[in-house]
Amino acid sequence: MNNRMKIMVVDDNTVNLATIEQELSDRYDIVPMLTGRRAIKYLYRETCDMILLDVQMPIMDGIETLREIRTQENGVDVPVIFLTARRDAQTVLEGSKLGIVDFITKPFDADNLKMRIDNVFKKLGILPLENDELLERMQDIYNRLLDLDEEAVKKQIDEMLQFKMEDDILGRLNNVKMKLDSGNTEGAIEMTERILEMIDHMMEGDDSGSLSPISMPEIITVLNATLDELEDFKTKEALERLKGLRGYDIPNDIRHNLKDAIKYLKNYDDIEAKKIVEEMLMFVKVKEDKPTEETNHFGGYHSSRLS
Repeated sequence: MNNRMKIMVVDDNTVNLATIEQELSDRYDIVPMLTGRRAIKYLYRETCDMILLDVQMPIMDGIETLREIRTQENGVDVPVIFLTARRDAQTVLEGSKLGIVDFITKPFDADNLKMRIDNVFKKLGILPLENDELLERMQDIYNRLLDLDEEAVKKQIDEMLQFKMEDDILGRLNNVKMKLDSGNTEGAIEMTERILEMIDHMMEGDDSGSLSPISMPEIITVLNATLDELEDFKTKEALERLKGLRGYDIPNDIRHNLKDAIKYLKNYDDIEAKKIVEEMLMFVKVKEDKPTEETNHFGGYHSSRLS
């Protein structure tokens, strides 16, 4: 049974259609449409989970197409993202009235497109908010609280409350907002710290489920490859490589530093990330020269510190 979500793409440019289909077909079923009328006709009999709709089209533009779609049973609630080369005030106003969920300005980056689509599905509760993304967002809230930027924090919390997440996290996030509304900034900071601890605990649980063993030469290979990618400014590739390392049974100190390196790479701070990776590499090489517990694998080993 096919459980993949279906995205309709409406654009009068065949190159745009082919490009979007190529970028998204690995995770979604794509339904390409060259005109608004074809899209409307399709929705008479079929459904889809999202529509990417070009605004500037001949004969029937995106606004007219969406007005008609909203009159149909299969189009009343479907989330729509406008694709537009010109984000003028009138288009924004008309699109908002018709319930569009996002604007993406052409030309767009493929990774940004995927992220924006995922964010919409996360807000709708169709996709969960990943723990590492949740941690990153909460860390940003915490930093802003320390800077006493309370209005920005309230906006961030309102956005986060739209996402699907654990009830325990959701309830405490609401509590942070309540404390801010009552002027209890210190209490909000303490509750945010509590949420960060919970997320860390959840991520440790994710990591400890069914971890695969990994030898020291293998981990050295991974870290060396990461350094090579950082030297070539391939930040995204280095990030994915380090994320993959989390699925192996590695020492707690390495795991802790791995989280820090991943955090820096997400912020495109490859300088700090490189320093951490080099420290991890040095640590692993020392352990390879002096095996612990008569094993060449990390399973069950916990180092006292990373030196």
